[in-house]
Parts: sequence; C-alpha cells; structure tokens
Amino acid sequence: MTRIREKLPKVSWKETHRINLLHNSKGVALIVSLLILLVLTLIGISAISTTTYETNIAGNERLYNRSFYSADAGVDYFYATNSSYLRVPEKSGTFDSKGKGLDLGGDQFVITWRELSKDYGPPMKREFLVTSEGISPNLPNAGRVTIETIIEGVDMGSSTTDPQGGDT
Repeated sequence: MTRIREKLPKVSWKETHRINLLHNSKGVALIVSLLILLVLTLIGISAISTTTYETNIAGNERLYNRSFYSADAGVDYFYATNSSYLRVPEKSGTFDSKGKGLDLGGDQFVITWRELSKDYGPPMKREFLVTSEGISPNLPNAGRVTIETIIEGVDMGSSTTDPQGGDT
C-alpha cells in the first residue's frame, strides 16, 4: 500500500475543497431566481414609466384638441355672422366669446379680424383676415391654438353706394 500512495500526487486540502465547491450546485437555484426577479422588477418599472408617459401624451392631445375646436368655433362664428360685418365701418376688430357670454364648456375663443379688401360690387364684397385663438384652460397650464383664415363676405341684398360717388 505504501507504493500506491507514493505514485499518487499529493493534493492539499485547499485544492480538494476548491474542486468540491465547483461541483457542488447548492445555492445556484437561489442566485438564478434572484437574477430573474431582478430582471422582472426592471421590466415592471419600465412598464409603469411608459404608462405614465403615455397618459401625459394623451392628456396633452386632449387639451390640444379642445383648443383647436374652440378656435375652429371662432372661425365658424365669424363666418356665420359675417353678413353683419359687411356693413361695419371699422376695418378691424376683436371679439371674445367669454366676454359676450358664449358658453363653450369652459373653453373660449378670441377672434381678431381685419379687412383686406372691399369691392362695392354689386354685390358688395369684403375680404377679412380672421385670426381665431382657441383657449382651453387647464391647471397649471392652458392649451392654446391659433387658426388664421381669409373669409370673403358677399352681400346679396340691396345695392350700395360707393363712397367715392355713384351707385353700383
């Protein structure tokens, strides 16, 4: 027996223990499960962050749409009432829906108009540059959208008198 021992290489206790640790799989399942839990936690945090971001985008889009439709209502209002502007002597003006008591569900529009051209006709025609700003108040900020358009008003009623002389 002594001869067999002499042929085997001498291995220290530390080397034997290190080799056993590499072949020992105790605790590996815990480390793998903790890594998987970490990855799932990061995915969950990312999903919550994305959801919050998307909610903010949807809220801003809703505010923009309300402001846009308020501004569009201002253009429609001017267009619907433009026959009353045909005989107005002023060449420009402003109209505020909130100041006039028009209810738009908390929103408002402000129309600014100015005359671009006037043709005494017949029929009498006036072109207006209309700027309508839709305002949708929302704390802490307000959505604002501005629309510009050119509207031509045509008076199909009675003939008018040219201020420079003569009937038209």
